[in-house]
Amino acid sequence: MKLSLPDDVSSLQDLKAVTAEIREYARWQTHASIKKRAGGGRAAGPPEISPAARAAVRGWAGDDLDKLIEALEDHADKVPRLTITLAAPAPGSLKKTLTAWCRKNVEPGVMVDFRFDSTLLGGMVVRWRSRIFDWSFRSRILEESGRFPEVLRRV
Repeated sequence: MKLSLPDDVSSLQDLKAVTAEIREYARWQTHASIKKRAGGGRAAGPPEISPAARAAVRGWAGDDLDKLIEALEDHADKVPRLTITLAAPAPGSLKKTLTAWCRKNVEPGVMVDFRFDSTLLGGMVVRWRSRIFDWSFRSRILEESGRFPEVLRRV
């Protein structure tokens, strides 16, 4: 079955958190089913799960949550990873937008790890497999370091 993850689940850490939530929900579902068949009264309400976990469950074609958990764990072991380092912590909306772009343009199931390094001064550094793409302000300033004194004299 095809695994479809929402763009909220961008990093491997997010994926593992969603998997843990779904595992807990599956346990509750099994327990409630047994209690119902045994006539043991009413089971407690379902555990609260995040919108991302709900979307993963809804997007799963089958009813078997154990198969979904297996698929998520398998995906975590084999998934390609991309790292984006920004000058400041990325807000959720930016993470979601960049993750959606990477899944559309780089690879469909890619996990995007976000980091921050204030010494970049702006821009970003992207690590994909064995390649590093540096679009940071710091690298641009260092590339033009010979012209820096000249620019300062004009100020």
